[in-house]
Amino acid sequence: MSALAHGTMVMERTYYASPTRVFNAWGDIDARVRWSAPTPADKIVYEAQDFREGGLDISHCGRDGDLDYTARVTYLSIKANSLIVFTETVSYRGERKSHAQISVELFPAGAGTRLLLTMQIASFDGQAMIAGYDEGWTAALDNLASEF
Repeated sequence: MSALAHGTMVMERTYYASPTRVFNAWGDIDARVRWSAPTPADKIVYEAQDFREGGLDISHCGRDGDLDYTARVTYLSIKANSLIVFTETVSYRGERKSHAQISVELFPAGAGTRLLLTMQIASFDGQAMIAGYDEGWTAALDNLASEF
């Protein structure tokens, strides 16, 4: 087994849409499926989704029909149009790979929205999962712009 690794990442984007529209793109499962897959080759399928405080999402993702990664998200705090805080545990074929706390803050920025995403990650797979979070979330946040 690889060594435990820790990572903290902060990502920031500005979108040309109101905080309400950006927030709704997180809460709308169809929108989330469109923008959260990092590439067209990646697929995300939701087994369960419950976007509310205390709610649980379970999704499976991967490439080429192999949806071997499972993410279990628990929403800790949701403030309409301004804040989403959740934990995420990622497993690969049943083996836990990482656990993260992720905070999404939305701030009005002129006619648009500034999004600040902060992740605190414990990877049970060395640096591999930390690199995966960086790559996946960078692409997903870039994809989110296409919703507006």
